[in-house]
Amino acid sequence: MTTLRNSAASTSATEKDYKQPPNTGEFSLEKTQEAALANNTEMWEKFEFSDSPKHDTRFAGDLTHNIQHTSDKSFEDIMESEAKKDTQMKNALKGQNKALLELDSELVQKATDVLKEYITPERFERLNTTLSQRTGNCRLLFENPANPSNVWACMRTADSFGIQEIDIVVDSSMYDKKAAVAQKQGTRTAMGSANWVTIHSHSSTVDAIQSLKEQGYKIYASDLVGAKDIRDIQWPCQQQEGEGEKEANSKVCIVMGNEDRGISQQMRELADETFFLKMVGFAESFNLSVATAITLAHLSAQGEDGPLKRGTLDAHHLNCLRLKWVMNSLAQRKVAKALLKKNGLTLPEVFDKL
Repeated sequence: MTTLRNSAASTSATEKDYKQPPNTGEFSLEKTQEAALANNTEMWEKFEFSDSPKHDTRFAGDLTHNIQHTSDKSFEDIMESEAKKDTQMKNALKGQNKALLELDSELVQKATDVLKEYITPERFERLNTTLSQRTGNCRLLFENPANPSNVWACMRTADSFGIQEIDIVVDSSMYDKKAAVAQKQGTRTAMGSANWVTIHSHSSTVDAIQSLKEQGYKIYASDLVGAKDIRDIQWPCQQQEGEGEKEANSKVCIVMGNEDRGISQQMRELADETFFLKMVGFAESFNLSVATAITLAHLSAQGEDGPLKRGTLDAHHLNCLRLKWVMNSLAQRKVAKALLKKNGLTLPEVFDKL
């Protein structure tokens, strides 16, 4: 398979991007992230679809291999355990995201100044260039996705278009078959190992949409039932004068549904508008990652004043992300804590898991 890559804009790091620092001597999101950290930077750039996506072992755990042979009673226990892990994942991500943005501005700057000395100037410049293109105006939401390979591919696509914030609804009750539960475990792994985008997990569609609307986002969901052609959608930023405050109400969230079922009826009722991507062939729908890419390409084609509005993250958010990305670019990420301590700086303990 041929892969087209933008090497100039890539956020992944190669060995030459690193400076070697001195030698400093139950469900866990930290363990999930550590397990993936060894190879996910390269996979972020060079990811290829599996020939057998439902059995893609890149995001698989022990459960994926054993679940098909469990009894009905054991499967009930697994579902109960999985629901608890979904909640733990949601809470862990929420705590990490909150801790990052609550860091003191002066501490963020001092820590960045210390750690950037252990990556190359070229790498640091690449991080800054990518940050300058991030948008705070548009985000994506995936409602109960089935395939972890699709989730990973969609996150990479979002990154490529400057999307920083990604929401994922994982309603445990919707994953009630053995294969679905196993794939959901893979989705958790994909969510926990995404270093360059910010993931928000929600336990229900209602909770997700309520949170987004409270933040001022209008919801645009991909659908095939009574939807508009995406080319006919008038985005908030394209309103004519007198139709509302453009800047205050221009934030949009694009929703993509489950690969088989599409969006839920709840989502259909809660969305501000629904849209479809026009097709003229025999296929009934696009693959999830393809649909995501087409949608974002359409938004990007609206120009700098379109829905994506790149470069719109606030300064503190950018600085916090820069620190996180510098840490992710270290040859040995775990030494960051020791390097900072040597310079009299201490980050909150939760930051070790970011």
